[in-house]
Amino acid sequence: MDNQLNPLIKIDEAAGTARIDVRGSLTLQSRPELMHQIQRVRRMGISSPITVDLSHAAFVESSALAGLRFDLNALDAGTRQVAVTGAPGVFLEVMSARDHAVAESRPDFTALTNPSELSQALEEAGLRLLSDYSPSELLAASDLVFGMLDDPAGHSGHELLARYEAIGEEIARREPADPAEKHASSS
Repeated sequence: MDNQLNPLIKIDEAAGTARIDVRGSLTLQSRPELMHQIQRVRRMGISSPITVDLSHAAFVESSALAGLRFDLNALDAGTRQVAVTGAPGVFLEVMSARDHAVAESRPDFTALTNPSELSQALEEAGLRLLSDYSPSELLAASDLVFGMLDDPAGHSGHELLARYEAIGEEIARREPADPAEKHASSS
């Protein structure tokens, strides 16, 4: 796994604010680098809260996030002992506002313990398994999802990409494996 943090630091000097966008991985190995970047921003004279955005990180290790919170609390406690005014603090954004809105708009999901319940639940919701789609319906669904992937204001990219890949796998599953079979089916 790549342990590169790849932080993008944005400082608005007029407003006195700072933001650190993590694009790489937050792991136990990269956490000290993030703390170093936070302290570096503080030494630049930014006195307002620093926002650390982890919502676009490639990977966030839960133990590293817990350790980061511990480190930040210790840093904050040390600042309070020295400074007369309250410490400015560091805000952690783990989920983007858009992802949060999408997550909140989804209905609650109930775990299905019996596989036969899945087919029944799909029927009740008016949905079908991809294996039930005709070849033309699969191609149309593939085109629709691909078009939605191109729309930056559209749905969650990860969810759409997963749907697109599932459709592609179903199309590939239906294709004959042997080239002789392909030729025979096209004749």
